[in-house]
Amino acid sequence: MARQTSHSSLRLAPLALIVCAVVIVAAVPAFRLQPAVASHDVDVDTIGIGAERNTADEAPASSAERMRATSGDVESVSSAAKRSITVKDPDPVIVISAYDVTNESTTAAALALGTTDPLPTAPHILPDESDGWMLGSASAYSHADNDDGKGNFGTDVTASGVPLSSEGLTVAVPESQAYLLGHPVALRYGETIIVATVTDTGGFEAYGRALDLAPGCWKAFGVTDVHDWGVRSVYYKFL
Repeated sequence: MARQTSHSSLRLAPLALIVCAVVIVAAVPAFRLQPAVASHDVDVDTIGIGAERNTADEAPASSAERMRATSGDVESVSSAAKRSITVKDPDPVIVISAYDVTNESTTAAALALGTTDPLPTAPHILPDESDGWMLGSASAYSHADNDDGKGNFGTDVTASGVPLSSEGLTVAVPESQAYLLGHPVALRYGETIIVATVTDTGGFEAYGRALDLAPGCWKAFGVTDVHDWGVRSVYYKFL
């Protein structure tokens, strides 16, 4: 009897091993389907931020710290705003008070000499007197005392054919300088500078006068009546 029991036990052992193997294989998928659960609570602050995880050493800044950081940024901007900007000072300019706009050559000469629209901060300077400028006596005339060369006064006739006007920036030169007709001439009286056109000649050289100013010129120099001008010294330069 004892030997038969032993044989039965030997036959049951492989069967038990097969049953265990089946149980283990069936249990494996169950283990795979079970998610791993951490033994501690999940930090919701770390969800959705990829590799950038919050740790104890990287905790969010406190309100006070954020305020200090913001203040620092404001101070940086303020410091940048306080930086001084260096601007080059405008060059000194010769200011032209008026010029004969009816003559293209005179207009070009005036704008080459100076400007009528200087920058507000630009220093004003006078022309260099050694650069062709001369000092001479200048008389003044108007329509009333202008003659046509035949003894007739009160005319607008001039040697160039350009009519004398009450506002024209023109001048007369001695008859010996008739070749200057049509030329621009710069005039300076005090600190006022104008550029006129030579349109007439006259017989005033014998009286020691270099120029005879038409109404537009002596008005530009601040005189309201031809007789108030008389004879005055002016700087002039033919351009």
